[in-house]
Amino acid sequence: MYYHYTSIGSLYEIVKTRKVWFGSLAFMNDKREGFELHSILSRSEEGRKCSADEQAVLDLVDTTIDTFLRFQMAFCATSLKDDISQWRAYTPLGQGVCIEFDDNFIADPDVQKVDCIYELGEKRELLEKEGSLLLNQQRLREFEKFPESVNEYVQAVVKTLPSFKHYSFRPEKEVRWVKSAEGAADPSVTILYRPHRLGLATYTEVEVDLSFVKSVTLGPQVERQNQKTVEDFLIVNECAGYVTKSMSTLR
Repeated sequence: MYYHYTSIGSLYEIVKTRKVWFGSLAFMNDKREGFELHSILSRSEEGRKCSADEQAVLDLVDTTIDTFLRFQMAFCATSLKDDISQWRAYTPLGQGVCIEFDDNFIADPDVQKVDCIYELGEKRELLEKEGSLLLNQQRLREFEKFPESVNEYVQAVVKTLPSFKHYSFRPEKEVRWVKSAEGAADPSVTILYRPHRLGLATYTEVEVDLSFVKSVTLGPQVERQNQKTVEDFLIVNECAGYVTKSMSTLR
């Protein structure tokens, strides 16, 4: 089971519209989202200085990451149930809800589920698994012989990014559902815009199946009399799941 912590207003919109917002990875809570890929590829943390050719490829990777992340739309959840840190981080002072659901909740077949990985070693292993994507002298020689292969390599590398998250966020145990767009004009994805504390963010709406909601937990600061109201709201709108109250304490 997975748990999505959000405001009561967002719960209302999810149930009424039967859709959730997938937000751009460029506007996640980790401002360095994706950019540590540079050090993973170059192994710069091992003290090896990059060659000029290697640095040119890494610079292209960094430029591509910036564009790529803007059009990777993600819906995030966690495996942590009724967790105090999640209430603090993702609901307004605990005045929100936690929606519990299973794998069938996201109804769009084009969405990919990814478990976030945090440690540099795990990320390097993934790059090795995905066709030995680490940057090395042999690959640089291939680029010299086939310059057109550089762009193919960069595109392959950045496609691993939706699962990468900085190790400092490891306690969140995040799971993501990702819908990819080729750009703002991609006909298969409707790109929408909204004001965001970081500027103007992109997002898209994805349909959900409310029959796969297992429960809705009211946050620590939500008054208990709301429990019956939320129960009635779910029933009227044919949303499965029982309603309970958080056991966490938050002032």
